[in-house]
Amino acid sequence: MVITVKQFPYYNGSNIDMTIVYDVPPKDLIDAVAKKLEKDNLIVIPEQNVYSRTGIDKENPPMEKNWWYIRCASILRKIYINNIIGIEHLRAEYGGKQDRGSKPYKARSGSGTIVRRALQQLEKAGYITKIKGKGRVLTPKGRSFLDNTSNEVIKNITDYYPDLKKY
Repeated sequence: MVITVKQFPYYNGSNIDMTIVYDVPPKDLIDAVAKKLEKDNLIVIPEQNVYSRTGIDKENPPMEKNWWYIRCASILRKIYINNIIGIEHLRAEYGGKQDRGSKPYKARSGSGTIVRRALQQLEKAGYITKIKGKGRVLTPKGRSFLDNTSNEVIKNITDYYPDLKKY
């Protein structure tokens, strides 16, 4: 599905097609957004989360050095796709199955502190805002940040994915 600029309410009459988040492979977009978030000095890994596990299903903390920025980029993408999303729903998205020994596995939620602190930092940076009783939603700054990044990504990856040239 391709959404063009013509379908937006602020269309000014030009024939420019715009690439949005849905047109780009998620892995490439998340990596590009994570690189941009590393340059933002408002997004930093909290001291409390340096050695914390990301959920009850994990034995060790993440091995990547930039895992915090990848998680923040992933949260931004999930908010873009779901429009409004709360902490409990995000915890369920990042959860997994708990090993209970000889008993069957059970689904468990991911770490709440990681999601909460990431959302607080993204809110402080101005990418998202809170709607009381509903959850978090992207601000116009956050939406344009993701759309512009997806436009940059699509220009860089057309060599690897020739089918994406139509976007």
